[in-house]
Amino acid sequence: MADGDAVRKPKVLVPYPGPATSSDEQDIFVYLRPESNGVLVESTLLRVIERCPEYRTTIRLVYLANVPGDYIVAEHTVEEHYAVKFSYAVYGKQYFTPHMRDTFSRFFGVPFDSARIVGAFEALRELETTPEELFRLWVPAGDVLVVNGQNIKRTGDVYVVNYDMPALLHKNNRGTDFAVMIFRTALTYDAFSEIVTRMHESLVAAGLLEGDLPVSRVFHYSKGPFEQILDGIGYLFSADAKTALADLTFCRFLADRKIPFDEILGVIRNPICRFREQSGTTIEENIFVYTKHDSYVEALRKYLCITSQVLVRR
Repeated sequence: MADGDAVRKPKVLVPYPGPATSSDEQDIFVYLRPESNGVLVESTLLRVIERCPEYRTTIRLVYLANVPGDYIVAEHTVEEHYAVKFSYAVYGKQYFTPHMRDTFSRFFGVPFDSARIVGAFEALRELETTPEELFRLWVPAGDVLVVNGQNIKRTGDVYVVNYDMPALLHKNNRGTDFAVMIFRTALTYDAFSEIVTRMHESLVAAGLLEGDLPVSRVFHYSKGPFEQILDGIGYLFSADAKTALADLTFCRFLADRKIPFDEILGVIRNPICRFREQSGTTIEENIFVYTKHDSYVEALRKYLCITSQVLVRR
């Protein structure tokens, strides 16, 4: 794409119909990661869904769009979507909370203050490596810690925070157009993940993907209600503009229960929170992780247990 060329707009093939009327149904986003771009896969994926016994009864496609890579770059969609993870990847240990510091020291068995903890972008220089090499760097499971939704990978005496962020930014470029879908379903997340696996198998069988590429490298799908809102912020469009998030099913569910929309956006932008559990104890966790695989009712219950937030995006 030459300088001065107009940025292509997302093309909506199946318009979003608005929120579901039943709280038993969830709107789960599915989109293809950059590793799977460059092929026309929508028809293959839709055939998988249409062949599911559950199709039209407990699962149906309610949105399909093609999103151009140049639009994603121009709108800084990836940076916004992963804003908190990017902040940790840039600033490393500076943003660690006391809980994260204590968890780090217990897990790795080293004092936090003296540990050589670096953000992923600094690690590229320190380790003299590339984004893809850093992303593919294999280490034993005991050398990877996930805390508050941030991952820390140990390699030698260096602890790299959010090692995947440079590669993610590098992979999403002007040439990486991709498909975004929403499936409205009453299926459990376990059942839905089986359908995603079938999609992956079909793409491999059709010769559109390499067989050794794991599902997680091909598809992203919303793992919980609050992540559905995050996905909607970046990837839900009407014919000529972004769709109002108030029309998302989970947003409407919250609004009907008197949760202000600005508060919803506040927790999406700063998802690391402290929650008072039913036992009376307080824990610190990322709301996307804490509400993973939850129903709307359970996610709301946990949201109402927030006592404070960690402000990373100021």
